[in-house]
Formats: sequence, C-alpha cells, structure tokens
Amino acid sequence: MTQPTTRRRGPYRFPAMALRCTWCRSNPGELCTNQRGTAARRRDVHSVRIAEWIRVMSIRCPEPICQAPRNQPCTITPDVHQARVLAAHAPTTTTP
Repeated sequence: MTQPTTRRRGPYRFPAMALRCTWCRSNPGELCTNQRGTAARRRDVHSVRIAEWIRVMSIRCPEPICQAPRNQPCTITPDVHQARVLAAHAPTTTTP
C-alpha cells in the first residue's frame, strides 16, 4: 500500500520556492534546475523566480481565509495562494 505524499509544512529553503519558476518550470517546493531538469541549483533559485516572489508579496492576499498582509507569506500553506498570484498579474488602473 502506498502512502500519499505529504506537503511540507515548514518554511522553504528559499522563500521564492513557494512559487513555480517560469524559467525552468520547477514546481512550488522544488529547487530550480537547468532547462533540461537534470541538475538542481543548491545555492540559489533563478532571478526570475525571485522577481516574481517580490511582485507577488507586494500585494495583500485576496483569499478570504488567508488575508495575509503585504510582505507576509500566506497562512495555512507554505505555498502562495493562486488568488494572490493572479492578483499580482492583474492590470491596475490609475487616474491622473
């Protein structure tokens, strides 16, 4: 009988690991790799992933059960809520 995989509950080695890397396509919780996925980066994650982390953390989480403030990780899960990622990419309108 196989056991279900359990999600990691503690903090990640690098905070940006809570997001999917858009360069190497590593899933949340996984270290970045080269494009072929054969070698993991042990000292850091890709700069694209770090920039995305900063962008996502600059807004408040819109998820009703979370409501994490700016620059604070989402609660309940070590990953970032999908609603927060989508809200970070939503265009904003400004009035002059």
